[in-house]
Amino acid sequence: MNIGAMKKINNLINFFGKIEEGLLILLFILLIFISLLQIVLRDIFSTGIGYADPIIRHLVLWIGLFGATLATKQDRHIHIDILPRIVPGRWKSFLQIAINLFSTSVCIFLTYSALKFIKDEYQAKVTLVPHIPIWIGEVILPIAFFIMTIRFFTKTIKGLVSIFRGIPS
Repeated sequence: MNIGAMKKINNLINFFGKIEEGLLILLFILLIFISLLQIVLRDIFSTGIGYADPIIRHLVLWIGLFGATLATKQDRHIHIDILPRIVPGRWKSFLQIAINLFSTSVCIFLTYSALKFIKDEYQAKVTLVPHIPIWIGEVILPIAFFIMTIRFFTKTIKGLVSIFRGIPS
């Protein structure tokens, strides 16, 4: 893979990262707005938004999963880093490739499982709020796991390329 192609891929990844960040901010603002509105309506006017609680729960799901995809992008996700601390320096690149490949495999499985879950929810015809099926609120599951799959796979490829070129990853 030449340097121009890698630059284009990195630009595309950064573009989608900016979209993720924007959506995360928008969803967080929406979560705060609905929550505060619900508090004001309940405490001052003794009423509320009938479906605010399930909407808030699903917004938290979306925010958490978008946060996970961004953490994966920035390499700030949860690590179990016992092995990288004890493995000699020259083997760390190989270990990181193995870890990224394993993470890719786990995310592929989670994407597949989430797709099956969404299919089941679609067939169940349950609604989140009137006229909006619940699977719409849960569709972030396969999307987020797929994004993380791509990110871990990209890190695996970059690690392999850097090893073959003799560049530490």
